[in-house]
Amino acid sequence: MRFSWKLNMHMQITPATLSVSKPLAKTARERVLFAFGAKDRNQFFPSLSLENLPHSGHRFDTDSLKNYDHWEGFLKEFRPTILVSCWSTPRLPDPLLHTDALPLRYLCHTTGTVRNLVGREFLVEGGVVSNWGNVISQNVAEHALMLILTSLRSFTRWRETMKEGQEVWGNGQFVKTRSLQGKTVGLHGFGKIARELLALLAPFNVECIAFSPNVPPGVMRKKGVTPCADLKELFRKSDVVVECEALTEETLASVTEAHFRMMKEDAVFVNVGRGAVIDEDALLRVAKEGRIRVALDVFQTEPLPKDSPLWDVEHMILSPHLAGPAGDWFHRCGDHALSNVDRYLKGKPLVGEVTLELYDRST
Repeated sequence: MRFSWKLNMHMQITPATLSVSKPLAKTARERVLFAFGAKDRNQFFPSLSLENLPHSGHRFDTDSLKNYDHWEGFLKEFRPTILVSCWSTPRLPDPLLHTDALPLRYLCHTTGTVRNLVGREFLVEGGVVSNWGNVISQNVAEHALMLILTSLRSFTRWRETMKEGQEVWGNGQFVKTRSLQGKTVGLHGFGKIARELLALLAPFNVECIAFSPNVPPGVMRKKGVTPCADLKELFRKSDVVVECEALTEETLASVTEAHFRMMKEDAVFVNVGRGAVIDEDALLRVAKEGRIRVALDVFQTEPLPKDSPLWDVEHMILSPHLAGPAGDWFHRCGDHALSNVDRYLKGKPLVGEVTLELYDRST
């Protein structure tokens, strides 16, 4: 569904003005604030016009934000009950959220993590939060599958081999290609991305195993996945390990050099989760030995510094944290956010609501 709301810069919004199809159920006045910069608006809301409609919310352009006091002062003046946020939205002042000066009840975040925007207490005290939910999980899983296949098929060797004029037709052994068919794929993490990846892996007849400290084994078994007792078992048994665990105090640097050294010779390690879940220096040491194949989309420091030693590891695949959303997928995230505002005003369940449990597991 595509939306074509138009917003005047200074007027209040009433529930009826936000309906994209039928009249809204709510009758109470709401104050909806769209607060993000021009880049976010152009990427996520390309069809959202801000002019020439008498019924509207308000947009606060964060590109013009002079200082944090300016942001807090604006919130006190406008008093939004609903905030549509994005990557460029400043953090909501924690003390202000606990006063009547900011009657915010719903934070509709267009992208992923909300930890940088709002504290846990907002949810504890009854505040409602949503994000892009499953909208990009398929994109990230798709990227993970691509990294798995390009690693197994020795993508980084193709160009060199062709340039040298080596005859490789029918000789996959020369460029060390491997197939995904029938392999054991280990998932560290069992959230939305891991579950989307399961569907993509099905045609390859793989055996899937998984470990996630806070996911009951029965949940994995229902998905046809064999749970592992710990990370050691996961890394020891897998031909391919996909890192997609949430970053928490418990999982910070939980993947160590010992785990990498437990991997089978020529096994594949792919990280589309969070860079800080692994000991990156340890991975570097093992990868330099050439005994495992490595593909990374996330790093401890981003963007990856020009002087990072990871650049020098032969045949390591590096991608610049672009697993999701894909370039043609941003508008879907914007549409999802607008749809959620409409659902909230109609009293319908939100899609992608961030519960306390999800908040605690997010990064």
